[in-house]
Formats: sequence, structure tokens, C-alpha cells
Amino acid sequence: MTDFEELRQLVAFQQFGTLSAAADELRITQPTMTRSMRRLERELGVPLFDRSAKNRIALTPTGELAAKEAKKLVESYEHFLEKIRNNTNLSNELFGAVAPGPLRFLEHAAESNVDWRTAITVRGELIDPDAVLNELVQRKATMIITDREIDDPRVDSLYLGKELLGVAIDKFNPLAQRPSVSFADLAGLSFAVVHDIGPWKKLVESQIPNAQFLYQQDLRALEQISRYSTFPFFYSNLTRNLRLTDERFMTHTRTPVTIDDPANRIDFYATFLHSNRRVALPIQQYLAQHWPQAA
Repeated sequence: MTDFEELRQLVAFQQFGTLSAAADELRITQPTMTRSMRRLERELGVPLFDRSAKNRIALTPTGELAAKEAKKLVESYEHFLEKIRNNTNLSNELFGAVAPGPLRFLEHAAESNVDWRTAITVRGELIDPDAVLNELVQRKATMIITDREIDDPRVDSLYLGKELLGVAIDKFNPLAQRPSVSFADLAGLSFAVVHDIGPWKKLVESQIPNAQFLYQQDLRALEQISRYSTFPFFYSNLTRNLRLTDERFMTHTRTPVTIDDPANRIDFYATFLHSNRRVALPIQQYLAQHWPQAA
């Protein structure tokens, strides 16, 4: 059965002319879109793309017709979704994440959106990335923000955005006078860090030589340590404007510094079962549209 997300991608390709431009517009990766378009061709049983030109593909006449008709279907489907969203009564659906930044961002979105406050519950503890599929299939979660696309025919993984770390450095440290630092520049420092930072743990421990990480379970204790010590701490584009992060900056003893490093990036996806699309897709679209871009 043809997926409406595939039709939406076909319409975007016709509009923007290349897979990369269409993928950027839809906030998905180009390989994801390439796989979707090949799957759509198999499902329809006809070639939609002319791949004879080197390094460039174009729609065949059949592809042009398919995109035109797909646009009608997508517009009709979006109108249908709008009606459903305006009238649906969510039943306290469960949402979670594999990393604290997306989790805090999700919690903030749920608290800020009056339509979500009694409709969804955000699981406070992080979900093990290796347990995501099991959590979804067993209906323990409706949608999980993951750090990878889940390759399973029962599941959608739609791109949300990237998380970038920044570092708050004691204002008297020479590094605080720089516009940006690399992970290597932070070598030997001791950091106050929340206990479970998901996939970031392995990344920062491997990228910052000879560093010490003072992991804290309690966020309030972490805030107090930040306030009364000079230990640097991490924040991200997803947490910089949240209240708990602001409180850690309140003493004005830290300077936020950008981490300019090729390793400083984790991409995140909204992952959910096809059967939960009605509930999860509006949440995914809201999060993608409001995803903070800069740390």
C-alpha cells in the first residue's frame, strides 16, 4: 500500500527539482528519500524517474503525471488530517526520547501547548536506543525521539533536526574569550554533567582527552554545583533557553562558547509505528517546525 509520506516526497521532488533540495525542504536525509522513491516505483510497478543522465535524475512523463495526481491526494489528505486533529481526543499517549536534550525539548513543548497538556505523557527517564523497537511494538510508547532511523517495515522514522553542544566556561578561563572551541581545546578540564546523557556520553568521553566528568543524578544538585563552582558544563540548542539552563547561568560566572567541531552533532528522528501515525505525525511536524537551530 502506497504511503502518503512517499507521495508527499514525490510532490516535493517535482516542486524543487532535485532529491537533495526536496529532502532539505522535508527535513529528511537524501538517502531516506532515495529509498522512499525506489519503494514507490516498486509499489506502483512503473518507472517514475529517468536515471540515464549522469549525477542527475528527472521525472518521466509517467512520473510527472504521478506527481500531479499525488499532489491532489496529499492536499486532500492534509485537509482530512486537519479535521481529525481539530476533533481528535488523544488518550494520554506516551512519548519518550533516547537523549536528555530532545527529552527536555519535548517536555517543554508539551507544557507550552495547551492542546497537549492532558493528552500526552512524557516519560522522564531515557529510553535505551537498543530497546526502541520493542518499546513501540509492545505499546509502551507512542513515539520515541531516536538518534538513528529504525529500519523496520512497521515503523516510520522522520527527521526532526540536529543537536549541537555548547559549553559554559568560567569567565576567567582564557577559553571563555574565544568565539568557539573544539573538543580537543577542552582537554584536561573537569565538567559537571547530568548523569544520563544518552549517546552524548560516549561522544564527549572519546572526543575530549584526559577530561573528568562529574556525573550528577539530580538536576537541582547539578544546578547548585554549577552555581557555586567553576566547573564548565554543557548545554545545547535544545536546552539553552530552558529554565533549568538559565538558572545555571544566573550567577554570571560562565560564558557560553560555541563548540566548532565536526564531531559535535547528533541527528534525531521521531520514530513511531505506522499504526500510531494519526497521533504521532502532528507531534512530529510541530517539533520539526519549532526545532532550535543554533546552540
